[in-house]
Amino acid sequence: MQHGYILAVFAVAVSTLVFLPGRGDFAKGQWALLYLLIVVLVAGASGTGPAMLAAVLAFFAWNFFFLPPYHTLVVHDPKDWLSLVAFLAVGVIMGIQTGRMRERESRALAREHEAALLNRLSARLVSETAADTMAEVVLGEVVETLGAASATMFVRDDGALKRLCVRPSCEPDAGVTAGEVETILAAERPGAGPDAVALDAGTSVCLPLRTRAGVSGALVVEARAGGGPYNDAERRLLVSLANLVAVFIERQRLQAAATQAEALRQADRLKSSLVSSVSHELKTPLAALTATVSNLLESDVAWDERSVRDELRAIVTDIARLNNSIGALLDVSRLEARAWEPQREPYELADILAASVDALAVHQRPLVTVSLPEELPLIDVDFVQWVRVLQNLLENAFLYGGGEGPVMVGAEPVAGGLRIWVEDRGPGIAGDEHEAVFEKFYRGKHTQARAPSGTGLGLAIAREIVRAHGGTIVAEDATPGGARFVVFLPVEKVEEVAG
Repeated sequence: MQHGYILAVFAVAVSTLVFLPGRGDFAKGQWALLYLLIVVLVAGASGTGPAMLAAVLAFFAWNFFFLPPYHTLVVHDPKDWLSLVAFLAVGVIMGIQTGRMRERESRALAREHEAALLNRLSARLVSETAADTMAEVVLGEVVETLGAASATMFVRDDGALKRLCVRPSCEPDAGVTAGEVETILAAERPGAGPDAVALDAGTSVCLPLRTRAGVSGALVVEARAGGGPYNDAERRLLVSLANLVAVFIERQRLQAAATQAEALRQADRLKSSLVSSVSHELKTPLAALTATVSNLLESDVAWDERSVRDELRAIVTDIARLNNSIGALLDVSRLEARAWEPQREPYELADILAASVDALAVHQRPLVTVSLPEELPLIDVDFVQWVRVLQNLLENAFLYGGGEGPVMVGAEPVAGGLRIWVEDRGPGIAGDEHEAVFEKFYRGKHTQARAPSGTGLGLAIAREIVRAHGGTIVAEDATPGGARFVVFLPVEKVEEVAG
């Protein structure tokens, strides 16, 4: 604003010097029109105040230099007094109107700039999730737009203020400290808006970041590099930026709450599935064991040796089923906790497959058909884990393939690795369940009636072990019918080890 008044004085002085050589060539009233033009130009450039000063200076310059007697403020002709008064009134009115138009235009441009800045920041922050990046973007805009020496953002984390970023300096001790900001925020009225709190005699400002959860932080903008306080428009822009940051923080809080709620929901669903599966798989063999042992203890029943052996075999079967269920749960827990890391060594696939078949029930072993090429690369795997993978796939094939076989197992070398598959001739897997069957405790909708037993953990365990070895496993439809599970295992490094 001070530059506007200097411009007014300079414009009137220069124009007077330019006009003086032609004083004798034009009528005295014509100079008033030229001075009015100067007043309008000053009003358009600097606003109302400088325009009024220009009008007053032009009034005296016209009287002093262009109305006789020259070089004096005395006016001999009464008509000149009327002209002077009219000139002053018109000059002031024109200056006020033009200055107001200019000020309205300046405010409109400032609001347009403010809206563009806020829209630009909003567009960037909508897809942003990291608080550090958000702070860097906002503070960079503040420093660049307002010319602030530095800007700092504090965000409340676990009850304490955390300094996210400082622009242009990111030194830990630069600018206002968290303790000073805490003192300022503590003095704020509850429920008040995010008004700028003046610091350092009004040259720096601190804006609280208010969300539904309360004051979640503060935006501190230091004084300009060249000094001078921020005007009302700039403070309004800072308040808008503080509101935008507060919305970002609130969105983060709500997203965190939603994520936590979803995690709890998934945990409840998993717990329900666990209880349902475990209660069936543990209670069924326990009930059978209890019934069998109770029958053996009945004193009024005469048991021959063959009947006792049959009952004992049933007990062994139930104990094995119970042990398998508990083992599956423990394996899942160890795999998820990364407590069962693979101990890799080079092995022949045929040896692993033979161990997997031997782990099956005696009546199932002859139903397994194996088709392996004569030359296969060694695979660098954990022997125990891969026996478990193939055993689970074979047991799954018998369980959901009808139990009567046959079950086909094959392998072939492919580009970059080894492809292994286990195939049955059962009803197959619905297309929308090809991925779901690998989830924990999931059992196919159309196979539960055919196979009421099973924890729904076998395929989940197999997938985790395959992933730990850098491979993949997928479910496919077999031809002419049934389900096929295909495992891909990289073998580039294996061949080097084998060599």
